[in-house]
Amino acid sequence: MEFTRHTNSHNQRHDDPYTSYARSNSERRSVASPSVTPRNASTVGDDDNAFNFWFLDLSNNYSLQLRRPDPKVPVAQTGASVYYNDSLFYSRLKQVYRKGFGDLVLQTFEERARMIHSKWVKKPNGESDATPSLTDLPRASSESERASLLDQLALVLDFLSPGERPILSVENCPPSPSDMRRLKRSSPDEEPGPSPTSKRCRGFTSPLKSPSVLSRLDHGAVRASTPLSGSPVPLAVRDVRYSQQHDANGPSASVNTSKSSLALSVFSDAEDPQGSALPATQETETSVVAANSQKNLQPLLRHVPDSRAPETSFNEQHDLSQDATQFAANDTLPNASQFDLSFDSGDKSILQDDDIVDPIDMISPRKLESRNATHRMAFEKRLQDVWPTFPKSLQNAPLAVRWEIMRLALHCGTHMDDLRFLNEPIPNDQAGLWKFLGRLKAFEGRSFPEKSKPEAWKAAMSDHFRSVDQAVVFTASLAPNLAKDGPLFKLSLQPLRLDLPHRLDRRFGSDRFLELIIPSLHTKDMRAMRKYYELDVEDAIISWLVNEPHVLLGRVWRSFFIKSAAPKKMHKDDTLRPETITILQERIYLFAEDGNDFSRTEVMHAISPRSQANTARTKMKLEDVLDWLLQIKQNKKTRQQPVCKLFSRIALGLSRTHPSVVLQPNQIRHRDEDIKSPAGKVMNDGIARMSSSLARQIRDIMGLDDIPAAYQGRFGSAKGVWIRDAEDTSDEIWIETYPSQRKWICNFEEEDHRTFEVRGSSKELRSATLNLQLLPILEDRAIDASRMKEQVGQFMKDSLIAEMESQKEAMKNPAHFRLYVHENSAPQRRQDRVRLGRLPWACGLPISREDQMELLLSSGFDPTKLEFLRKNAFKLRKDKCEELQTRLNVKVGRSTYAYMVVDVKGVLEEGEVHLGFSSKFTDEQSGFSETFLHGMDILVARTPAHYPSDIQRVKAVFKPELGLLKDVIIFSTKGDIPLADKLSGGDYDGDIAWICWEPSIVNNFTNAPVPEVPDLFRDGVLRKVSETYEDLARSCRSNDVTTEWLDQAFRFNMESNLLGTCTNYKEKLCYSRNSVRDEHAIFLSTLISNLVDRPKQGIVFTERDWDQQRKILNAKQGDRRRAKGRLDPPQPQYKNNDWGGLGEPTHIIDYAKFVAGKPTVSRELEKLDRYLGQAEHYDKDLVTFYEYFEKFKRPRDLRMQEEAVGKIKKTTWETVLDELKRSIDEVATHWGDSRDEFEIKRDTAYDKWRSIKATHKVNSKTVQSLCETSLEGIGLSQWDLLKASYCFKMYYKRYPSFPWYMAGYQLAFLKSIAVSQGGEAPPVLLTPEMYVGSRPDAKFVRAVAALNDGRRFEQTNEEAEELVSLSDQDD
Repeated sequence: MEFTRHTNSHNQRHDDPYTSYARSNSERRSVASPSVTPRNASTVGDDDNAFNFWFLDLSNNYSLQLRRPDPKVPVAQTGASVYYNDSLFYSRLKQVYRKGFGDLVLQTFEERARMIHSKWVKKPNGESDATPSLTDLPRASSESERASLLDQLALVLDFLSPGERPILSVENCPPSPSDMRRLKRSSPDEEPGPSPTSKRCRGFTSPLKSPSVLSRLDHGAVRASTPLSGSPVPLAVRDVRYSQQHDANGPSASVNTSKSSLALSVFSDAEDPQGSALPATQETETSVVAANSQKNLQPLLRHVPDSRAPETSFNEQHDLSQDATQFAANDTLPNASQFDLSFDSGDKSILQDDDIVDPIDMISPRKLESRNATHRMAFEKRLQDVWPTFPKSLQNAPLAVRWEIMRLALHCGTHMDDLRFLNEPIPNDQAGLWKFLGRLKAFEGRSFPEKSKPEAWKAAMSDHFRSVDQAVVFTASLAPNLAKDGPLFKLSLQPLRLDLPHRLDRRFGSDRFLELIIPSLHTKDMRAMRKYYELDVEDAIISWLVNEPHVLLGRVWRSFFIKSAAPKKMHKDDTLRPETITILQERIYLFAEDGNDFSRTEVMHAISPRSQANTARTKMKLEDVLDWLLQIKQNKKTRQQPVCKLFSRIALGLSRTHPSVVLQPNQIRHRDEDIKSPAGKVMNDGIARMSSSLARQIRDIMGLDDIPAAYQGRFGSAKGVWIRDAEDTSDEIWIETYPSQRKWICNFEEEDHRTFEVRGSSKELRSATLNLQLLPILEDRAIDASRMKEQVGQFMKDSLIAEMESQKEAMKNPAHFRLYVHENSAPQRRQDRVRLGRLPWACGLPISREDQMELLLSSGFDPTKLEFLRKNAFKLRKDKCEELQTRLNVKVGRSTYAYMVVDVKGVLEEGEVHLGFSSKFTDEQSGFSETFLHGMDILVARTPAHYPSDIQRVKAVFKPELGLLKDVIIFSTKGDIPLADKLSGGDYDGDIAWICWEPSIVNNFTNAPVPEVPDLFRDGVLRKVSETYEDLARSCRSNDVTTEWLDQAFRFNMESNLLGTCTNYKEKLCYSRNSVRDEHAIFLSTLISNLVDRPKQGIVFTERDWDQQRKILNAKQGDRRRAKGRLDPPQPQYKNNDWGGLGEPTHIIDYAKFVAGKPTVSRELEKLDRYLGQAEHYDKDLVTFYEYFEKFKRPRDLRMQEEAVGKIKKTTWETVLDELKRSIDEVATHWGDSRDEFEIKRDTAYDKWRSIKATHKVNSKTVQSLCETSLEGIGLSQWDLLKASYCFKMYYKRYPSFPWYMAGYQLAFLKSIAVSQGGEAPPVLLTPEMYVGSRPDAKFVRAVAALNDGRRFEQTNEEAEELVSLSDQDD
């Protein structure tokens, strides 16, 4: 069943008025309001772009919600406006701006606004006798306050343009209450008009829409004119009496709006008449709650309103931080003080208290609609307030500095308006910046967050916002604000970090991209919010995210891509029922279209020039970025792709990769057809070849030891794996692509599209673990299931015992244990070292536990004697054991993981595979040691595995023609179905296979045929959105197809993704039924296989659909009682910590965990703990240095005697050491009292630690000599060593880890000196680059261990040959 897009947009808008409202609302706010008055940009001339920027600032600074008229919509089609004729404000402001009076308007309006603001600011805590506290800006927080401000603006404009039609005129008056009642009684066809005798005057024309709909601040496309529900909206009208008498000095106003100061309590109980959330002066409009897409089968991809706002009004603008110098220099312009805008004392006020009409009293028959409108407006304002304003004084600061200041302010809960810099120069280095901010009053008593890494900060301060091979990444997150008011989400900025760049980074600059993490909209908090507001909050949030520009740090950002982010784990500390809550998250990518720090060039380019500095970016539309990447406009074939599939292609431009060789167009070979089977199946899906010379060049750029057989990468529109052409021995550079690799039509003209981007490469293979998902299939396909189960359990026992014994043996000797730590480290550790060129370091020690242990071991510490080191060693093993028990990954020596590639030469027969190793593959337990597999059956699989046929038994053969392709498994291209397709629908674009040649497993396994799977689309279980981009463009009434496309794609991708839910359910059902191959298991496997590609294929499967299927499946579970009640199957026993079933475990995973794994882990950890014994925190070698200086103090008894007789003057060293003790105590107290996260506590304490200097209370050259500059710069001055030694002596017992994290490096240095005393060689210092590149010599370590054990050390043949060769050279 095809699920296509609804085409009747008019009907849809009326069926779902809130959707129309939300989308119209999405363009309301284009820039965040700065905390100061609008910038002085008034210049005489016709620069519409400059005026638009000025207009936006004015509107946003005071929350006026003004809009620009849409030039594409004729006036006749816009409908009658309601409260204010916004277009009059736009045109009149434009006139005075062109005359050069822009700054005068700002100054005069600010004075008038502050005057009335003082009368309606909120009083603290609602106390009647409390003195109101004025905020920095008179911003409107309700519709009545907005109306008051517009009154003042109209007065100013009418005075400055006396020849124009007044905005506050009788013809623009609102209808009176009697007019409103008459309108309510009139027929729908009767056209209402203003009362000619009404004295109320605020530009009213008709009551068709409220200000929340009509007064939208957009960027050129107005959506407020979109028709809403047919019924007129009841209005709360205030009696505004306007005096038309003007004295010679101009108009005046005296406003009293005290009633409008009522706070909007949006979270009040809507059912409580005493606690109504409605403010007394809040205008309202009708609202109809949109139906949830889960509750009906209307298309998920809905039309949005007719017009769009494709670009901001930030076009060629001066910097926002520009002050009034230009205006001040022109002394011919009038000054605001020259005008008297006050009425005579006898004039009436424009607004009297008794003129305010309570909207609830006025429209009591429509309380529900009133409450909905009020809630909607409150919700809208909370969304607008998510992005904080940014001080004008900081807009010239470097982008990284701006990011850091706002990050700290958000973390500390400090409002940006509260930061007072007093024109002080702001440091650009991170340490100086933090010290500078720490002195500000706004940050007093606040703890700061984790710092950005120094290398990330350094890269961010460079011109191109990147290091040599990595880009700086901006990451922010939004968390639901559970308070009753304030922003809907709490924004937090993450520390700057470095990561591999993606293609868009490299082309346009990583500073133009922001990654925003938000919680899934389908959470309990969102449901509660929907219930309270009686709105489709998900729709409103998506509209806000996608359709609105977002102003942050002086830049205008737009969302353009979304994908699932890693779930967030939250631990609920409940003593009765502790639990871990998983919160699903989304990652949204935003692009900076424009900004205050962008260059304003005379010549505008659609595509920004290459290699711009981050301080010289130029404006660029998001539409042009996406067209540069996907080349949509140029290629009809690309436009014919489905909406969801084309959207998913953006991910290729965001893949973080290593850029390597740039190829020329004549070096690219595009193949017209894939390799196909007789049945028409593509046999090389995702794979192609490259020349050996190209592979060699990529190796050199990547710094690899050898030329890999395969690279996984991206190249233009192609993605997949490229293998070396083993027969190519020329120096020619070339690459080929196949249709299955090319995801859109790319012209490969730009250099960035011709850069081969490396995602990964084949590596030396190691023994692998058996994934949990494979165990039930192995048991199902076993010839003898009991023997398979016992064998798997035995592998777990053997691997645990072997690893434990290996660690115990290694810990006998520090050098041996260092080798053990090195060999058992994660591959990421080496990658971090290579990237940085040094150890990743934090405070007094390296960051990783393994690097900490290696440093201490290299310095002479014994892991069985020093408790800090012993504890780390025990944790290392315990964590590995717990990970094994949790993930249940059983290590099988004769198994590995490798990239899947194909035999393009056609030498392999169907059912044959080739696997060769670049070095001897050795399994010590079985004694296997070979360089290739030949003449044996092996198992191949790919995870996730669901069908019984997802593990295949095939024949491994060695083919000399394929001998150069090592560390990859090569599949045949013969047969009807590619082998990868049999492995849970895999392909060759980077999929990795599990390969096993363990005889006890392989020989007990038999293949299952590929099952007949149900057609879930034909059966109506799944549906598909089949609309193409071209269809969308044809039916879209807006010129901005890009925004329409992104809006639909975001809405689809933000629907509930049930892949994880269905996978977990299948695991429970198959466990309950003890089967992976019955019809219900096959149904669920098919469902899951489809949902894997849901985002790309546009597959629709809702919560309601899943509920229907789950009810059917629940009746089929093994537990009859639960089946009768249609209850979900229980969790498998292996999900629990302890066995709770009846009898002995029978399921293969239960057996592996509770019979084999858990008892073995407990027993072996206990043995290891006993073996390590009780080490000590104290080490005498570390206090010797302090004790040397302590001798300079008077003996304690002598000091006490002299103090008793009144001689209290301290000696120099007593003063120095006492002051040092006091300083260390202060840092230690902070360490003990801090409740921050460990990293924050550590970093804050270390900052205090580094500030401890020798006291100035003594004037001694001897003391000054302790702080020799060059040694102090690397932390090895006498003063640094004294601090470390004294700190260890004082706190080794009370806070055992404190001295290590403050001075671990200095303590290691002191230890190396102590253990080297009396030796024949001194300790050796290495530079950071040399140390990070050094590694333990395995042969040396094993030789020394053999000699220490009294065993004879036998040289290998290779070593003997090397010695003979050297001897020959000497001769």
